[in-house]
Amino acid sequence: MTVTRESPRVSVNKLGQYLTATPSLRKRIIQGQKHPVDPQYLRYPAAAQAIIEFLCEGRDEVILRYHQRRLLNAQPESDYDAHRLALCAEALQRCLVSAGDLATRAIASPVDADLPPLAMAGVDISVRPDVLLRSVDAQGMMRSGLLKLYFSKHTPLDERSGQYIATVLQRYAEERLEQRGPVDPRLVGVFDVFAGRLFQAPKAQQRRMNDVRLACEEIAARWDVH
Repeated sequence: MTVTRESPRVSVNKLGQYLTATPSLRKRIIQGQKHPVDPQYLRYPAAAQAIIEFLCEGRDEVILRYHQRRLLNAQPESDYDAHRLALCAEALQRCLVSAGDLATRAIASPVDADLPPLAMAGVDISVRPDVLLRSVDAQGMMRSGLLKLYFSKHTPLDERSGQYIATVLQRYAEERLEQRGPVDPRLVGVFDVFAGRLFQAPKAQQRRMNDVRLACEEIAARWDVH
């Protein structure tokens, strides 16, 4: 069952795709964001929770392997559920291979679940970062950042999409984490789990933020059409 969102809203991961998409894909993204699927049909919450636990509990590979076995041994309730469990287990395997150097110098902790969206040009951008990162710099000052997980087996992020997402994360961190210490761009990024790639915000962000604002204006203008 799907619901209909009356007000324009887009996830930061879909916004990153939107910014590099063809016209037909942009239309499908708006339709998918206006009429999202029921949460019970989301594929990767179990994998995301396992990776968050792994990052926040000392980065012990035993954590990922435990959850991988648990998913593989679970009794599926349907063919869809079996497919979902297999995808989550595969995502954890990819993470085991590629996450060894992911934010190793930072302390990771879960992010508050009730963080508000980022409002821009009439659109609420649902950022929903997965992990808060903190580290002490050479001067002894606490720095902060955010990590977002991206899951798609067949649609990996390219360099441009990844940098757009990371740029929005950077802006969000600057607005929401001031009390946690200055934001360190090296602690802000989106991790493509299946591709094993970490994308961080580039130093030159103004043009990309202008692109983000224009994309939001376009989404807001087309919302009622779809």
